[in-house]
Amino acid sequence: MEGYRVVFEHEILFRDLDALGHVNNVAFVAFLEDARVQYWRVLRKGLDATRIDFILAEVTCRYHSPAHFGETLLIGIRVCGAGNKSFKFDYRIEDKATRRLVAEATSVQVMYDYRRQQSVPLDEATRKAIAFVEAVPLAELPECAEI
Repeated sequence: MEGYRVVFEHEILFRDLDALGHVNNVAFVAFLEDARVQYWRVLRKGLDATRIDFILAEVTCRYHSPAHFGETLLIGIRVCGAGNKSFKFDYRIEDKATRRLVAEATSVQVMYDYRRQQSVPLDEATRKAIAFVEAVPLAELPECAEI
């Protein structure tokens, strides 16, 4: 998937469907959560759930075409902006077989100290790790999708 260095597959399961036979909008929010975990695994070179040090602040999703049982989705995720305490993810979801655009999304994450229950700055090590994963300096991150 062009422009996305972290991409994974999700085979649509029966539990992802709604009564009309296509993937329910709520399932897409779960797919985005899975994408964030996948990205953080790459960023942190493995994943211990206690090392997820951000909290979701906002998510926006635009649905372009329905997805159905038996299809496999490609879900791409990238960082598309970073601030003092927050950063943005940009997502693209395509049908693997046809490359049909299924959905696009963005989310805002805030760095968070769960022990102290407060936001914290995006530290330099995380900034460098994001630049490494994205293979560009933070100042050259791609623009977030218009959702």
